[in-house]
Amino acid sequence: MSIVTKTGDQGETGLFDGRRLPKADPTFEVLGDLDELSAHLGLTSTPETRRIQEDLFALGALLAGTKGSMQNALTRIEEEINALEPTLPPLKNFILPGGSPEAAQLHLARAVCRRAERHLTRLPALPEAALPYLNRLSDYLFLLARQRNITSKTAEIIWKA
Repeated sequence: MSIVTKTGDQGETGLFDGRRLPKADPTFEVLGDLDELSAHLGLTSTPETRRIQEDLFALGALLAGTKGSMQNALTRIEEEINALEPTLPPLKNFILPGGSPEAAQLHLARAVCRRAERHLTRLPALPEAALPYLNRLSDYLFLLARQRNITSKTAEIIWKA
């Protein structure tokens, strides 16, 4: 089977549930953000980020018309946040995105995640727990970036007003 279907040549794309929507539909804005976020996470290639990539595919499938919920993924990521945050030094200042290459990549993924979250709010119907999942995910990516800087012995960049 060829990857070339030509079904999108007129500016529409099909969803899992059979609907065809214009490529400019806000649904595809979010799906594109999720794809971009997954690609950024693919550069880090850790067990944590691979699990997140799987979550992002599941969320994309839900947005495309499959049935289900993001509740289990939300619960898992909240547990991971609760386990990771106490292992990091408390923040006393704002920090700039950057540091080690992997931490910088996680900060970039966090920014894309925030965009996906903003775009998701434009959709009329959301899968259960989708919005809270993306909100927690950006927090988790921030914590992972901090962790990577610490484990690589790379100083965080403190923002000075």
